[in-house]
Amino acid sequence: MHPQTLAINKVNDVSRSIIIVGNGLGLALNPTYFALQSGLERVWNDTTYLSNEHKGLIRSAISGTSESNPPSSEEQLDTLQVAIIATEFLCSLEGEGLSWVSEQAKELPSAFKKYIHQVALYFHNSGEHLPQDFISHLSEYINNTKSHVVTLNYDNLLYDAFTTSGVLNGYNGPLIDGFLRAGFNEKNLIRFNRDAHGWYLHLHGSPLYIDNKKVMRTERFFLNPEEKNHIVLSHVKHKPLIIGSSHILSSYWRHLDKALDESDKIIIFGYSGLDTHLNNRIRLRNDKEINIVEWQGAGEKNERVAFWKEALNVSRIELIQESNILEFTSWSRL
Repeated sequence: MHPQTLAINKVNDVSRSIIIVGNGLGLALNPTYFALQSGLERVWNDTTYLSNEHKGLIRSAISGTSESNPPSSEEQLDTLQVAIIATEFLCSLEGEGLSWVSEQAKELPSAFKKYIHQVALYFHNSGEHLPQDFISHLSEYINNTKSHVVTLNYDNLLYDAFTTSGVLNGYNGPLIDGFLRAGFNEKNLIRFNRDAHGWYLHLHGSPLYIDNKKVMRTERFFLNPEEKNHIVLSHVKHKPLIIGSSHILSSYWRHLDKALDESDKIIIFGYSGLDTHLNNRIRLRNDKEINIVEWQGAGEKNERVAFWKEALNVSRIELIQESNILEFTSWSRL
């Protein structure tokens, strides 16, 4: 790395990192509750969330599903989410007396949005909280380094903990996410003093994001899922398409590139490594120091090291495996 670039990336002589957090965070707390299949099945089986008509529309669009065999993976939802974007696009082209989509098909986007929105809210309603010792050490590290935080999961565990600790507090905290009182604006991610702030980027969206607003506290339980939401719940192959349909998520992915470029270290935490759309961004910066913290149940260490080297196209990584990743507190030693 050029000496001048290295100096720019320092914050008070401390290296700035980018921390990429996956759904291993929730799984470390409660592996049953935070499994995606649990959320998909729980919402499907709760008749207060989905009408029989909505469930019928979803079943008609996903082969192999039935009333007793609901969707259970991102792969199954992939084709459906792509079809919805196409449906919404065709509906936007309709004029007076001209219709490209049947009335029944027009109901599909609403049914699916309601489903995935309620699934994301399921993870928000866990009642679980991250251990205070874990949050204290992580918050201290972010306060000291102004490192960036990138999340891939749908739960609110990290968001609520950072809000409580003051890490996320508008421009008064070390992390900013582009939301102010008036809503989201990419201009809100501008740092007038780059040494004072890092970015908090929710790359796959959140049920908190509705249209251009972020709903807070108890407001999150009284949402109309037919409004514009920003949640990516599809196979990795089509995630770029879904991201491109959201102005908030598109902005976050643009800033991901900037965050990667200005960070000295990439810290991967509780992420399986299976999202090639993200891996490809990291592969472009394979000259950086890469540290990975993962659950030891992910696989034998030598095999996981080989997996990560291939996935990220790097010759060297530092891999730390923990019996529970929430017991990891040595951020400053990475």
